[in-house]
Amino acid sequence: MSRPERGEAPLSGSAARAEAVLVVGTDQWAIEQAGSQLRAAGRRVLRCHEPGDATFPCNALVPGRRCPIDVGVDVVLDMRARPVNPPALNEFGAVCGLHVGVPLVVAGVPGDSGFGPWAASTVENGVELAAACDAAVAPDTLT
Repeated sequence: MSRPERGEAPLSGSAARAEAVLVVGTDQWAIEQAGSQLRAAGRRVLRCHEPGDATFPCNALVPGRRCPIDVGVDVVLDMRARPVNPPALNEFGAVCGLHVGVPLVVAGVPGDSGFGPWAASTVENGVELAAACDAAVAPDTLT
């Protein structure tokens, strides 16, 4: 399956499975846990920065790395470990995804993230993350 280049229409609606997931979130440990769950479900997990790296600069600005949006993602998963608003620095990849039309799933601790109006779905703890990401890209589940 080919991935869209920056500025092209996203793959959402053309696939029933979110193969490539950009995982962002309020806290590094939450991002790691979500990534582990998604990898166990056979998904490719992308990050805005490598584990342990500072939030800034992101992979788009580090020599030798690429922005996950440019690599191609089917959905952005915002894994929220705490209810903060405005969004935490680790969540700003969601803005980049929304800018190019990638569906957003907000998961974890309920609360106003500020992303509500733009999220394809919001799911609470205990939901299988791969299924939530798949639902966000399935053509018959989008509103």
